[in-house]
Amino acid sequence: MDKLRFVGISSSPRHGNTEIMVKEALNAAKQEAMERGYEAETVFISFKGKKIQPCLNCDACIRQRRYCILKDDWLDLVKNIIDPIPNGLILGSPVYFFNVNSAMRAFMERCTSLVKGVWDPEFPHPVPDWSRTAAGAVTVGYDRNGGQEHALTSMLQFLLLNGFVTVSEPHVGGYIGASGWQMGNDGAKTDAILEDEIGLSSCIALGKRIARTGILLSGRKL
Repeated sequence: MDKLRFVGISSSPRHGNTEIMVKEALNAAKQEAMERGYEAETVFISFKGKKIQPCLNCDACIRQRRYCILKDDWLDLVKNIIDPIPNGLILGSPVYFFNVNSAMRAFMERCTSLVKGVWDPEFPHPVPDWSRTAAGAVTVGYDRNGGQEHALTSMLQFLLLNGFVTVSEPHVGGYIGASGWQMGNDGAKTDAILEDEIGLSSCIALGKRIARTGILLSGRKL
C-alpha cells in the first residue's frame, strides 16, 4: 500500500504558536501510524508570506468552468489536499476577534470553486472526495477562553460541509484550541504554546485520533 499522508495547514502570518500546534499534531499522527506498522509522511503548509484573496462571488469559476480565476497563492496551496487526497488533514488558525483569521477564512471561501461539479456535470474538475479523509482543527488564542471555540467551529463547519470525516481529541472537555496566554517582556510569545501542557497534549491526542481514523478509512487495520 502507498504511504499514509497527513497534511497540516497553518494560516498564521508568522512562524509561531499555530505552526507549533499543527506540527505537533502532524508528528503525532505520523508516529501513531508508524507504531501501527504503516509508512507515513507529513506535509506542512504555512500561509506566512502567501497572498490569499477572499472570494468575490463573481461566478467566473462557473461561467468559465475552471478553478478560481483570482491570481494569488491559493491554488498552489489547496492542491496539497486535492492531488492526492490526504488520509488526514489538520487545520490551524490563530484567533482574531473571536474567530479564524482572514487568511483562513479566505482560503475556505475560495474552495467553493472546487465543488462546482456538484451542480454542473460538465465542470472539468471532479469534486474532491474527502469522505475517507480524517480531519480536525487546532487554534490558539491570547487568553485561555479567548474565542477558541468560535474559531474551531468555523473550521469544523468547513470540514463537515465538504465531506471530511471530522474528529476531535478523545476528551470532549479538553482544549483542542490551545492557549498562548503566556507573556514575555515584549508581549505575547510566539512559542508560548510550549509552556501549555493542556494545549500540547490536546494537539497530540488529536493527531493520534486522526491517524487511527485515517488508517481505518483507508481500508487498513489498526
